[in-house]
Amino acid sequence: MLIVHRRVGERIVIGGGIEIVVTSTGARGVRLGVKAPRGVLVLRGEVHDSIVAANAAAADTPPLNQDVPTAPIRGGPSEEEE
Repeated sequence: MLIVHRRVGERIVIGGGIEIVVTSTGARGVRLGVKAPRGVLVLRGEVHDSIVAANAAAADTPPLNQDVPTAPIRGGPSEEEE
């Protein structure tokens, strides 16, 4: 992990056109601005973790109506109609 000291207005440039800018500092913390290309998804860490957990839970969930028997689908007319 890279740890850097930055002052208000200073920035960090990450490959792919991503910039992180310190917008303000105070007793409540540091405010950062993120500039990124339109196609780049930018999420807070807790939102990212929540999405990952929800996706993992969904992958472990059995499909709905798993106990409902299924019949094969036939492409032509049934024998009774002929």
